[in-house]
Amino acid sequence: MRFNQWVSDQWRSGYGFRVGIVLALAVVLCTFLYPLQTTTVPHWNLRVVDDAGTPVSEINVTEHWQNYLLESEGHEEAQTTNQDGLVSFGARTIRASLLRRLFAQISKFRNYNNRGRPIRYGAVVVWGSKSYETTVAVYPGEGTPPSEIRVQRLR
Repeated sequence: MRFNQWVSDQWRSGYGFRVGIVLALAVVLCTFLYPLQTTTVPHWNLRVVDDAGTPVSEINVTEHWQNYLLESEGHEEAQTTNQDGLVSFGARTIRASLLRRLFAQISKFRNYNNRGRPIRYGAVVVWGSKSYETTVAVYPGEGTPPSEIRVQRLR
């Protein structure tokens, strides 16, 4: 008996059809359960400068981020600028399956407090200096984050 004939006989007997249904269900299930990665805030290189454009060194910069659809709490990381006023934060990502995202979207519609809030949020706060005002830069959730932030010198 040739292999093609064997497959044809199995299909006609209903066995092949059942195997096909089980395989299709397994593919659909894996598709809905596989955790896909989403970027909340991309890699953020930031230069802190004063009113005159001079780099501000040794000042605190804290990044805050949250994916409001998938997370109930936000995150933060604090760093200090180098001599050139530079600080760099890695990409902020989250992994979630399509099924989890679907349930989160459904629960978002039921919770009226979340309406109008963006799904992704990112911001940096420049703070901790007696010489400069505390300043905030916000990442709107699309495109690239601001690459420079100006802080006002206190008089």
